Amino acid sequence: MKKISWIAGLVVLVVFSGCFDTLEEVTIADNGSGTFVNSLDMGKLLGLAKTMGSGKDEMKDIDKLKMDTVIYLKDLKDSMKNLNAAEKNIAATGTLKIQVDANDDKMNFTFTFPFSRISEIDGIQGVLKKAKQDIIDDTMKKIMGEENGKNEAMPGNEEGDEKKEDMGTNIDAYYTSVYEKGKVTRKLNKEKYAHVEDDKSLKSLQEMAQLGMAINMKTVINLPKPAKKAEGKGLKLSDDKKKITMEGTLDDFFEDASYFEYNIEY
Repeated sequence: MKKISWIAGLVVLVVFSGCFDTLEEVTIADNGSGTFVNSLDMGKLLGLAKTMGSGKDEMKDIDKLKMDTVIYLKDLKDSMKNLNAAEKNIAATGTLKIQVDANDDKMNFTFTFPFSRISEIDGIQGVLKKAKQDIIDDTMKKIMGEENGKNEAMPGNEEGDEKKEDMGTNIDAYYTSVYEKGKVTRKLNKEKYAHVEDDKSLKSLQEMAQLGMAINMKTVINLPKPAKKAEGKGLKLSDDKKKITMEGTLDDFFEDASYFEYNIEY
């Protein structure tokens, strides 16, 4: 079980530091309802774990580690201390799918939330911003740590007084997104971005990227009808104009943050 706890702790550490690839996908139906999906691909993490733990007894059978499970967040909402009652109700509608296959360097965490109106996406994103780290932390403890009958402290999270909301800053904090019927926009907060060099979390991630741990970010928006307008330096529009894709890296953000802006009408 030391092997499992070691991996669980490393997952938490990497979640906090932000070292993973992300995919955010919005699918909108004709009536304005749809689904919001936020995925974290931590495959690089397992490769790193194997390298760091090579030769250690607790890593002996690491390639045998497999997991494929779905967690209903309604079962965890009472433990989400950072959320108010309304936010917990939003969280309770979602699920977390965990897929791990160490032999193939696969480790994915996928959050899925339904919405009845596109304007609800803002609330969903707010919940994930405040509670994602706690959810993954608590889930990995229950699945991995407590299998041994113990609620062990997770490695990399010993400082109980450290504020989790201050850890793992991502680029979303530098943009304002608006979701409304027939329109989706994302605009850079230029005033905040002017001080991005003071963001220690992002600068640390940039340094990691320069060492070969590139952080890739992808956004996909599936529209119910062809786009009337799709503006943005990083946007790609499908032939039927119903699927919009944006892909970039943390380096793109530092080189030209306007790359991740967009203005979509449908």
